[in-house]
Amino acid sequence: MTLQFGLRVPTVGAPADTAGYAAEVEAAGFDFMWTPDTPLLAGRWRDVYMHLGAAAERTERIRLGPGVTNPLTRHPLTTASAIATLDDASGGRADLVAGTGYSSAYIIGRKAATLADMREATALWRGLLGGQPTDPGGSETVIDRPNADLPILLAATGPRMLALAGGIADGVLIHVGAAPEAVAWALARVEAGMTAAGRAREEVRRIVVVTACIDDDRERAIEHMRPCAAGLCRHRHAGMFFPGIEIPARPADYVEPYPDLGHAVDWEAAKRATAYVPDAAVEACVALGSPDEVAERVQALAALDINAIWWRDEATWTRPDALMERLAAEVLPRFRAG
Repeated sequence: MTLQFGLRVPTVGAPADTAGYAAEVEAAGFDFMWTPDTPLLAGRWRDVYMHLGAAAERTERIRLGPGVTNPLTRHPLTTASAIATLDDASGGRADLVAGTGYSSAYIIGRKAATLADMREATALWRGLLGGQPTDPGGSETVIDRPNADLPILLAATGPRMLALAGGIADGVLIHVGAAPEAVAWALARVEAGMTAAGRAREEVRRIVVVTACIDDDRERAIEHMRPCAAGLCRHRHAGMFFPGIEIPARPADYVEPYPDLGHAVDWEAAKRATAYVPDAAVEACVALGSPDEVAERVQALAALDINAIWWRDEATWTRPDALMERLAAEVLPRFRAG
């Protein structure tokens, strides 16, 4: 099985800019490009489907989708309409990737979606896209041109969401950092959900989110990526993500960067705020260092029987130029069938 690779590309600039960039991503050899869906984050991100639709016009091969959407800021019926349209526009290359909306919910004063919300939304998407008569809550709808092969993937971090994804989704986007021990723990939860649902291995794609920084100056890379580790350190299952590493509590004078730590407009401020995070935690959850070191991490993850890696850098407000170029030139070719 050939490992596939995707890239996270934020909705910065105009849709035409994203379209041109998508063509570059495709030419660089990536298999898919997913774009975040947090509407007007810090007043800067734009509509994901306008950007993806433009990207569909400029590409021929790569798969496209929101990375990730949620059932809160868009009603699931609205998402079904948008993703079906993207699938039509791209000739069947759309992926529906959804999560609980942790970074989107607070913008509209909501808590993240519950497991019940995710199960209900997935059932609605499955029915509508498959051409089945489906009642979104008001009247029955039957899509006229079904998109039955459009995959529904669920992003997951905690054990219950991982198991749910294994039980009902076509794939799971595993967001637990890049430590092989953490990913192995997550895969075990996915497999528990698959077993409970009576599903076979080939029914569920396993995709790992890998935050990365290719820099021959390892110390500089650690310092730059520290806020990325800090975000995972907050999770209640952080002990599973950082095996054998003690994570200190946030200092009393900690100030949350705007709009939040993971999407800080001022990255230097985020680095200062997360100075308490030990180097070992950054090295555990981020693939960083030289191309050889990053490739070694990919090899360790591939050995766990995953299907793909979705690469992202730390940036929210710029495109991942440096990461894309170095991955394409120095890492991905090592894992392509010769």
